[in-house]
Amino acid sequence: MNEQEVTFYTRPDYTGDAHTYAVGANENLHPGELNDRFRSLRVGRKAKVLAWQHANQTGKYREWEVDQRDISDIGGLTRFKVVESTTLPIAVRLQDLTGAPAGRYSLKVSSFDVGDTVVRSGDQEYGLVGVMPEDGPPVTTAIYVRDEHSGAYVAVGALYFTWNSAARSIDVADASNVPENLAYSRDGRNLFTFELTEA
Repeated sequence: MNEQEVTFYTRPDYTGDAHTYAVGANENLHPGELNDRFRSLRVGRKAKVLAWQHANQTGKYREWEVDQRDISDIGGLTRFKVVESTTLPIAVRLQDLTGAPAGRYSLKVSSFDVGDTVVRSGDQEYGLVGVMPEDGPPVTTAIYVRDEHSGAYVAVGALYFTWNSAARSIDVADASNVPENLAYSRDGRNLFTFELTEA
């Protein structure tokens, strides 16, 4: 394994059958014999793994930048991408401040790189909406908040993410098209929480 590769193992502690993937790999293990079988992981110095529990990039999400003796906390690995270590994923979640029950609202974010990502209010897991290499081009997304009870869209707009070289983080480059009833904040370097303030 070189520094731009990762190796998954079918048992914890880097044992069992080994499967190596290079930077650029975008794997969906379902259906197939490797779905939910990987249990540990070695990560090359110039690589990073973006991983999901389910085939459609939903469920539990993890980022692995160093060796992992046991990856069972993801609940079964189905989908992953191997990217350069300096690449930052952009991920979002939705919090509802209107007082409605959890799951009443969904946030759909559409981007060229990932396609459509849907997260529901009350879910603490983040959904991937883009991947930005260091000094990479901006990521443009369309955003929609839907009332799952009525089917009506209560917020529609767009958001532009860009790389911040000084902070080595993801910033919002242009928020002029973010709906007034949808606030947002950055969590760490690359995660964003949207808050629905009124429906």
